[in-house]
Amino acid sequence: MNLAVLLLLLVNLFWTLYLTYLFVRKKGNTASVSTSETAANFTKIHLVRFNPFEELGGDQSFILVLLDSHLSGVIITSLHAKEATRVYAKPVKNGQAQDVVLSKEEKVALAKAIKN
Repeated sequence: MNLAVLLLLLVNLFWTLYLTYLFVRKKGNTASVSTSETAANFTKIHLVRFNPFEELGGDQSFILVLLDSHLSGVIITSLHAKEATRVYAKPVKNGQAQDVVLSKEEKVALAKAIKN
């Protein structure tokens, strides 16, 4: 893997974790984890790397599932393409996505996080 791609992937990962922290910390947002939870309370964490696009080599996209003991938290998906990288955060409550549709890969990652 060339150095530029590795650096881009690391910057993307750190930015995603920071956005997750802000997402969870924000109070009064209906899409956030309950207001008493913090990022330190995640007990079920699952990471999946995959390749969603045929033209791009390697598993540079990922899904990160962060759940607390009540199976509430967030699914963070990063889709890496040649032109851009897109990051999505989707809330989860009681093991179910809240007001969003999950992709096939996100459903599998959520199920594995809950099972572990």
